[in-house]
Amino acid sequence: MGSVVQRVRSLLSFLFIVACFTSRFNKPFEYNVLAADPIDKEPNKETETPSNAYEPSISLERRLERSSRVIEFKRTLSTETLQPVMLRLDYEIRSFDATKTSAVSLTNGLIQKITMDKDTYHQGEIAKLNVMVVLPLEDPKINFLYQTYDLYPVAHNTYNTVLAVPMNTEPGDYKMTLRYQDKGEPKKLEMPFTVIPGGFSEEDTADLDISILTEETLEMLKYEGNYFARAYSRNPDSILYDGDFIWPCSGTITGLFGTPRRYNKDLDEWSHKAVDIGNVVGTKVYAPNHGVVVMAKNLEVHGKSIVIAHGQKIYTIYVHLDSICVETGDKVKKGQFIAELGRTGLCTGPNLHWGFVVNRIHVDPRYWIKGEPEIKKGQWIQYKNPED
Repeated sequence: MGSVVQRVRSLLSFLFIVACFTSRFNKPFEYNVLAADPIDKEPNKETETPSNAYEPSISLERRLERSSRVIEFKRTLSTETLQPVMLRLDYEIRSFDATKTSAVSLTNGLIQKITMDKDTYHQGEIAKLNVMVVLPLEDPKINFLYQTYDLYPVAHNTYNTVLAVPMNTEPGDYKMTLRYQDKGEPKKLEMPFTVIPGGFSEEDTADLDISILTEETLEMLKYEGNYFARAYSRNPDSILYDGDFIWPCSGTITGLFGTPRRYNKDLDEWSHKAVDIGNVVGTKVYAPNHGVVVMAKNLEVHGKSIVIAHGQKIYTIYVHLDSICVETGDKVKKGQFIAELGRTGLCTGPNLHWGFVVNRIHVDPRYWIKGEPEIKKGQWIQYKNPED
């Protein structure tokens, strides 16, 4: 009997020890801090167990550390976050003699290709530059013959601009410079080109113009230049012109671009900055391309005048008009009737003084006509309707 009681007591003691041991290690972890409870909260001594009542053998941090070595995450790339891959090719220069076109392939960075319409330009001519890039350029600029030009986006990652060769540029070899930012670092590329004489007429106009310019009219002429300068500051955000320009009216060439002019025994002299087209008063004048009128004004020396902006800081000028049929702010289309030829202001006969300005530099209008025609004084030119 005594041995049975002793065995029962031993069994009960063993069960009690097991129960205590199990309750100690099966108590759940508390996540008060991780659950953003206030860390300065005092524990309720009657209901909460002090933190030092027991020390579990595996901490929460230890479990997370161990789990992080077991779980593996597979990194995937979404197609929406993929960046374009930079092409890496050799620097290459190609010259196309047949088309008078030079191109530079430069795909070892942001610039993919640079093309110029030619590599030799006359005084008073224009240069056309096209740039293809891998990614959009940041603040691209062109330095050309001591002038700065914007580079205009015209398509996906494609830019172009029109550059002006001033009529008084010394013939010789030059370099234009493309400047841009690449990841915040300034970059530049240089491209060579050549300027040759413009072949301007050496006609002496002193006998013709000796009596039409006085000191008073000279001062007024310079003052009215402010109206034109103000018009040249109004540049449309987009390119408005489309394709080649057309002659604005029919008539006889009475004055060529670049012809030197002298007035009143050296009172003043300059080179003619336009082409003069003579015809009868009232001859219709048409817009040579799409654009917006940025000046339509009756001036004393220039007479009734119009300036049309075509985008990319390209402007056409119409002076000595008999009447004006558009207003400042009007949008015009190629071939639209805009004015009538006249002899207002300071001139020797009825004619249209037709000029081109690029980035405030006067250039020869004939380079804008299809085929770059060779024109001479006394030649008859014909207006052609662009729809024909």
